[in-house]
This record gives sequence, structure tokens and C-alpha cells, in this order.
Amino acid sequence: MATPAATSAKCPSAKTLETLVELPKGWTFGSVECVKDWAGADPQGPTAGDGVYLFHLVTDTGWKYYGDGSGYDCKDLGLSEPAPFCIS
Repeated sequence: MATPAATSAKCPSAKTLETLVELPKGWTFGSVECVKDWAGADPQGPTAGDGVYLFHLVTDTGWKYYGDGSGYDCKDLGLSEPAPFCIS
């Protein structure tokens, strides 16, 4: 069940995104950066690497977990502008 904040088109908070995934024990999201209908959350924790958790805003459904990794191709995400979670 989505919280109201999880369905907002505004950039979601780290706490909102934490409710959508099961992070390893002791981890949280630090910063969240948004470009259009995508949000990248920077994991913080004892063994966190340089990756990012990526979320996509789905119409009528809200923010959904897309995947995690060290970078995405903006073109594959339908973005024509640079984003901090894209490598190209």
C-alpha cells in the first residue's frame, strides 16, 4: 500500500523511498536526486558502494523501485537530459 508521498510527482524523500525497498540492516538513503519522473537514492551504510537505487514514477501507481547499480544510460530511461544517476 503506497503512502500519499509515494504517489506524488514531486521528488520523494529518502524516508519515502526507504519504504519501497528492503535495505540491508544499518542502511539508509542519504541524498535523493530527481530528473523528470526518475529518482536516484544514494545508499548509506557500513558496506555501501558507489551504486544508486533508482525509482520511477508510474502514472496512477506512484514511485516504484526500478533497480540498483553504479550507473544507467539516460537514453534507456527515456531521458534526453543529463542526470546524476546516468553514466551516458
